[in-house]
Amino acid sequence: MRGKVMHSGVFALDPGPAVLVHGGAWDIPADETTAHLQGMEAALQEARRVVEEAGDALSAAVAAVSHMEACGVFDAGAGSVLTRNGLVQMDAGVMTGEDLAFGAVAAVSRLRHPIRAAALLRDAGHGQVRLMTGSFAETFLSAHGAEVCDPESLVHPRERERWDRLREEAGFHTSHAFQTPMPRGTVGCVVRDHQGRLAAATSTGGTPFRPEGRVGDSPLPGSGYYADHSAAASGTGWGEAIAAAGLCGRAVEQVARGAAPEAAVLDELTRLRDRIRNPQGDHATAGIILLTAEGDGAWAYNTPRMARAGWSPGSGAWSKLEFRSKTD
Repeated sequence: MRGKVMHSGVFALDPGPAVLVHGGAWDIPADETTAHLQGMEAALQEARRVVEEAGDALSAAVAAVSHMEACGVFDAGAGSVLTRNGLVQMDAGVMTGEDLAFGAVAAVSRLRHPIRAAALLRDAGHGQVRLMTGSFAETFLSAHGAEVCDPESLVHPRERERWDRLREEAGFHTSHAFQTPMPRGTVGCVVRDHQGRLAAATSTGGTPFRPEGRVGDSPLPGSGYYADHSAAASGTGWGEAIAAAGLCGRAVEQVARGAAPEAAVLDELTRLRDRIRNPQGDHATAGIILLTAEGDGAWAYNTPRMARAGWSPGSGAWSKLEFRSKTD
């Protein structure tokens, strides 16, 4: 039965600034691993540049995720999967640990960079507006400087072809997207800057062939992302399961209470897997990265693969994308 086997590990990092990114947890085909690794490595360098120029953690996280939205490799921005009616609808959220301030957008189609829009809303909303949806978000944020675009410019030919095939399938369930070879790659980044500030950012094009208006975990603080004074986390996977389990918020809370990073992410992902199944009986699947305020980070996933990369001044930059059995 899929989703049973857990994989986890520690990011060995210096106590100073650090960046972790992920490009999704799913059955990434072997012929797409190079593009995923290159996309993550380029995103990592964007965040690293901001940090090395004494930028803040949020700006660095947004820079990394913006690159992954633009490159077309991942299920975010210009690589987004399509809804049941062939549309692009995207979700994104950001959060800073020192003040628990977040910003998020959901079901947007005309914002070229949802992650930048989410960061803009974090400030432009002045604490009274933190999460906006659809055309209302587009109108409000465009008035505050968010870049708008023709939704068709975000439709990748790969996803249009895939959408044509999915229309012919009966009984498709969105949770299957993370266990079958279809480009699904919610992206995320967590950063610790020179001042020790933490930030988390997550962006997604959603799950394939879903009804318009469906919102997953990515714009929900505590679900698809979370940051406080102790740690920051970003998740990826079956959104409804991640939202129900409060994956990122609970993992960060475990660290705040003294848990080791790897133990925290593994425990919360195990809870998600064991408590939630799809209608076909498959275990819920997800992945998570987490960065602490003072040292190491951690990762965990129960999909065949999870794309991830990291950097700190002493450890240098690295990226990983190992193969796991499809039946795990």
